[in-house]
Amino acid sequence: MKIADKVYLAGSGKYGMESSDPTDCNVYLLDGGSECALIDAGGGVDPERIADNVRRSGFAMEQVRWCLLTHAHADHAAGARYFHERYGMRVVASEEAAPWLENGDMERTSLDHAKRGGVYPADFRFPACPVDRTVRDGDRIRIGDIELTVVDSPGHARGHICLLWERGGERSLFSGDAVFAGGKVVIQYVWDCDIPAYAKTVAKLHSLGVDRLYPGHGPFLLSRAAVHIEKAHVCFERLDVPPNL
Repeated sequence: MKIADKVYLAGSGKYGMESSDPTDCNVYLLDGGSECALIDAGGGVDPERIADNVRRSGFAMEQVRWCLLTHAHADHAAGARYFHERYGMRVVASEEAAPWLENGDMERTSLDHAKRGGVYPADFRFPACPVDRTVRDGDRIRIGDIELTVVDSPGHARGHICLLWERGGERSLFSGDAVFAGGKVVIQYVWDCDIPAYAKTVAKLHSLGVDRLYPGHGPFLLSRAAVHIEKAHVCFERLDVPPNL
């Protein structure tokens, strides 16, 4: 589904639009002209539903050459190996998260926690996936005629990155699980959720003054995104925590 120029929603699970498997995060397709990319890969339970949505949006899967992961939690990254093996996508992740993805680390990807919470079946295993490129804060990723800037953003998870796209004086942020519409966040009982780091990340994202927000769950924002991020920032600044998605 086209949601903005060059941006499509290719998947969305039970905390979004229910257009693909319930375990999926929001999966975005970026159309760079000569090539495309997925931002995040969904939960890995039924990834072909995401591929079907890409085709329904008018793209061949062969055009989608990259899979950019915001972080290693299973709802965002467990589908990566399928897209890598089935369609030859090159996988990009942060330097910190890459080893957990490549080893299918059930603890570091917090899949063990998700299974205990009933999010995944007890027998589900994280599909280990090669990472073709690792990135850090400030790195640039080119997808055809689109250039994204990597923004380190720990707090919700270690190794979390956001992706900033500046075009025609407008700033768009693919925020993964760092911040959401309404100034919400996701603070969870998992090993790598860190509230002080989260507050610093939200302050950093607030300073970017973004116009559009494409989060990992729930509604996307096509204007006034900075107002929503400010709500989360103000909560942290007054020593509170923002509302939890």
